[in-house]
Amino acid sequence: MKKQLIPGILLLATAVSVLASPQYDEAAKYAGSVKNQGMNVMKGTDPAATIPGYTAKPDESGYYGGTTATSNPDLENAGNSEMHNGEAGKTIMEVIKNRPKDLISTDAPFISGSLDIEDKAETIMSGTDTQCKDVNVDKTQITNYTCERTPAVELACTRTAGPGGGHEEDTTEDKRFIISHDHFTFSRSGKQIVFGFSPPETGVVLSASLNITTQAYLLNSKVSFMNTTFNASGSGDFTLNAAGMQLNEGTVVQGTSCSGNGTCIGSVDDILFRQLQQGQIRFTLTVMMRVPAKKWVPDVVWSENCPFDKTDQVLINSVCTDPGGDRTFAINGENYVLHSDCWQYTDTYVSQSADNGTCNDYMQNPACTVGSTACLDSLNGTCLREQVVFSCEEKMSGSAQLCGGELICTDGSCDQLDDGKSNGFQSAVSGLAALAAAGKDIAALNGVNVSAFTGEGHSCRKAMAGFSNCCKDSGWGNDVGLASCNTEEKALAEAKKRKLSIYVGSYCAHKVLGVCLEKKEGYCQFESKLAKIVQDQGRRGQLGIGFGSGSSPDCRGLTVPELQRLNFDNINFADFYDDLENGATLPADQELLDRVKEQIAGKVTGGGQ
Repeated sequence: MKKQLIPGILLLATAVSVLASPQYDEAAKYAGSVKNQGMNVMKGTDPAATIPGYTAKPDESGYYGGTTATSNPDLENAGNSEMHNGEAGKTIMEVIKNRPKDLISTDAPFISGSLDIEDKAETIMSGTDTQCKDVNVDKTQITNYTCERTPAVELACTRTAGPGGGHEEDTTEDKRFIISHDHFTFSRSGKQIVFGFSPPETGVVLSASLNITTQAYLLNSKVSFMNTTFNASGSGDFTLNAAGMQLNEGTVVQGTSCSGNGTCIGSVDDILFRQLQQGQIRFTLTVMMRVPAKKWVPDVVWSENCPFDKTDQVLINSVCTDPGGDRTFAINGENYVLHSDCWQYTDTYVSQSADNGTCNDYMQNPACTVGSTACLDSLNGTCLREQVVFSCEEKMSGSAQLCGGELICTDGSCDQLDDGKSNGFQSAVSGLAALAAAGKDIAALNGVNVSAFTGEGHSCRKAMAGFSNCCKDSGWGNDVGLASCNTEEKALAEAKKRKLSIYVGSYCAHKVLGVCLEKKEGYCQFESKLAKIVQDQGRRGQLGIGFGSGSSPDCRGLTVPELQRLNFDNINFADFYDDLENGATLPADQELLDRVKEQIAGKVTGGGQ
């Protein structure tokens, strides 16, 4: 046993010798010295010293929940607040509320067919593991149709009244004046003492009283002053009958006094006069006056909130939405009563009821559902006209056998269901018709300004004085207001109904002093659905070439190089199928297949050439 352990011990010693070599030790020391140095450098770095404009807590950090957060309530709350309180959010919510509902009906073939299969699944599959069974095969064919419609929209501006600025108005103010003795003048006129004062302001006297202060006996002096006559023999307050007197600033009001009950004792009055001049006898007049004054009154100022440029829109209606009357406003701690006949007006500039347009048939068809929508014209984020793609389902049936769980189409009647090309004939003929029409247009031009599928620009009035919407897509037979529409507008309405027009845009057609008086919509109108389809899906969809503006529609034809760049396989000619079948009975794909089979069978049996 010991001899068998020796080789193992030698191998272990050899391994230890290798691991303990100087090269290993040196490498291990180096690895230990540099370990974690990169992280230590990062930990000791001051971002503010190395990154220009570094901010430790930017505003956005309030919305960051961290790498382990499963939700961010701050960001969600801010978003919800803006959606429900912000102007843009309110507009979006209004548009969502007012949009017509695109319902999916259970009567749609693709839904009803699925429900039928679900109900009959057990019956259909019963016994198929051991025998073949005749079954009916149903398939849904989906065709996409493009149409245009206008959603219900009402956009308005509000004008709100409130206090702002101000002006001065004439008013009166009751003031109390005290005219001291020093402001009186005294003089002699014959035997009488004459005294007077100058009113400090102009006004009407409400009340007045004269106070006489003296230590001497006045010998029953008779005083006549401010419509009042009385006898004064000493100090006292004397009420004056001066109410209603008009006093004017700068005009002296005089009175007289005479001793001896008015007999005027000369020597006595001389003494009284000197005492009045020297202030030993003092007059003090107290008078209440109503004087003119100015008061500051705030003005009623109007502010407008209009989320769009109203100079390009026509004012349709203006309604007082906050009734007028007197209202009290507190300004700088003082209450003011202001009057306005109306405190808020709502001015409607854009108002349109929902118009299904060329989408009506698809909207009424339970087998059609909305595939996608694209806004063609908008104002302040609100869509005024939209293009809608409807996916319409059509149920197709065929006969087959179910053998051991495998579907076998023995007679070929379900071939078209299996290969998914049920409308191949219509699509092929539509493409050929488009190419033929393009060739015809180009040939007729004799090589000069060669183009195909040329249209014409037309317009209609949408908003005007005596408002009548001559751009409506439907309802022309019922709306008596459309009688004022001209021939071009009526022809354009018919073209839109037949899907021969492309909406380009709206514009203000008549403006006076910055106010729009009439709006119009511009369209490109084509002679055939083929031209419209190729222009819409080819020029705009594939080539990305627009149609100008509403005021100047660019309805030019497609040049030969542009036609060569089009992929007709990607153009949906579904809108052309009705015209294709109009006036001609076109065979269905299955009928074509049956004819081919009959011809082949005839040749096999020798019955055909």
